[in-house]
Amino acid sequence: MENSTSFIETWDSYLIMGSYVFFALSLLIILFYEVKVMSMSDLKDRYDHVNTHEIKYFRVAVITFIMGLVLFATGKITPLIPMDNTMKLYVSIFFLSALVAITYVTLSNLLQVIYPRLLEGRLSRIRNKPRKSAAGNVMRKLSADEGSVHLEADQLAEHKSEIHSVEYDIWLDDKSGEKKIEKYMGYQHAEKCGECGYYTMKIDSEEIEKQPSLQENGLLLEHFKCSYCKHREAREVVIASLASNA
Repeated sequence: MENSTSFIETWDSYLIMGSYVFFALSLLIILFYEVKVMSMSDLKDRYDHVNTHEIKYFRVAVITFIMGLVLFATGKITPLIPMDNTMKLYVSIFFLSALVAITYVTLSNLLQVIYPRLLEGRLSRIRNKPRKSAAGNVMRKLSADEGSVHLEADQLAEHKSEIHSVEYDIWLDDKSGEKKIEKYMGYQHAEKCGECGYYTMKIDSEEIEKQPSLQENGLLLEHFKCSYCKHREAREVVIASLASNA
């Protein structure tokens, strides 16, 4: 009984110590991820890694931070409430449950609103950062017209496709003639939602309303959905006639 009482009396200090552990773990997750990203010398590899994995690491780091924040708040708040030791543990558990729910909902909403825009900005900076050739020269990013002559027939077809079209960046070293061709799936990225104004709008599905023929253009219907406000909208995209793609 005495050991039980001693445990309850030091419960708040256990919560504070636990919060420090979660804060440290959250920081370590972010540091580990950033070191891994910055260690990638190839910028295209870095872009693909950030685009594929950053949100997973960021979510785990945020959840870990939330746990630390909840433990810390509970450890500081419960001692301020007058109660005997028999009730202290139950009140702390109640506060933990309530704060976890409130904090998670609040921060998850903020992440849905703010994070996609931050991610798009980071991806854009990586994609447009000047590349270096094997000779160590700074490469030049070609315009769409300049770059098209360096693409193979299948790459041009992918680029011109109206369904899940592919974007190609061509970098050229004017001194050595070395070139790099990088492939990007543009449709995967978030756009600004016309309803809520946040960068949380993505293509949810696509369907062809009208197949293109040799003489007439076709019609593609893109269905967009906002992950924040759940707004939906459809946009019609003209598919060039088969003759123009020949």
